[in-house]
Amino acid sequence: MSSTQTGDFDRQQTLQQADGWRLMLAVHRPSGRTVQLLIFSQELSQLPQFRAALKTDRDTLLQLRHACIQRFLGFAESDGELLCWMEPPDAPSLATVMASENRLSTDEVIDICWQISSALQQLHNLGLAHGAIAADTVLLSEGLQPTITALGLHRWLAAARQAGSTALANTRPALISVSAFASRDQVQTDLRDLGVLIKQLLQKSGNEHTQDYAATPVRTRLTRLLESLIDNDHSTPLTARELQGRLGEILLDDSEMPIDDQRDETTGYKKSIIGDLFEKAAPTAPAPTRQTPAGSAGYSPKLPILVSVIVLLLLTLVAVLMR
Repeated sequence: MSSTQTGDFDRQQTLQQADGWRLMLAVHRPSGRTVQLLIFSQELSQLPQFRAALKTDRDTLLQLRHACIQRFLGFAESDGELLCWMEPPDAPSLATVMASENRLSTDEVIDICWQISSALQQLHNLGLAHGAIAADTVLLSEGLQPTITALGLHRWLAAARQAGSTALANTRPALISVSAFASRDQVQTDLRDLGVLIKQLLQKSGNEHTQDYAATPVRTRLTRLLESLIDNDHSTPLTARELQGRLGEILLDDSEMPIDDQRDETTGYKKSIIGDLFEKAAPTAPAPTRQTPAGSAGYSPKLPILVSVIVLLLLTLVAVLMR
């Protein structure tokens, strides 16, 4: 773990604090950027199991890039305390959103679930699991883009708790063994936690807008899907990617559902699954000119090649005749 000085950070505000760690808003002096600084106590930082778990995830987290996952910027150690810093997301938690008077429609809830599933699938592909998907660890922007935070924290603290229980049960030094890959149970825990969270969000969404006359069957099917995730029955999707597919099926099977996504894409909001599945052509504005794929009707990309070959043949013939 690289070393850094405490003076490299101008600590401004404590955002969250618990036993063994605290999350602060700070300015990283070398770069001049505002960050979220996660600091672990010396007692926690010196546990071999805790250090091993954090070190195992460090390189993967630094390389991880996803629009719905908080980005890690660095890891270091200062005065015996391990610390890491991340980009500060500018969005309230889902807990705050659900406590407000704002209400989401069913298709917006599906969209949020789809985006979180996409982020979880990337985590699981890399061998990571979150372990604590909840209303206070998922943020939601004005453009309805979710952001998963506190990644790695649950796993590192679990390693520290395991170290403490091992020390009480056995006086001999414990073998330090930290798996670099999430287990199937951990993956299912993430999906079950997501099911609980989205069900809460759906319940808080209240009554549908009056114009969403065909959304009731969609809401019913979504509720059944979420309950299967929570109950972990035989029909539960085994991966986040399968969950995305189920969400897409719900929308595709309801062809009468009105689609009206007027959110501004310039805000950084990822294109909605709704738009992907039900993209309509503008009624008045002409469509921009674009190349038609091979094999489609109309213009064929093979035509320029044939013309070029014919021209070359004609030039060769003229050259032969002029000899």
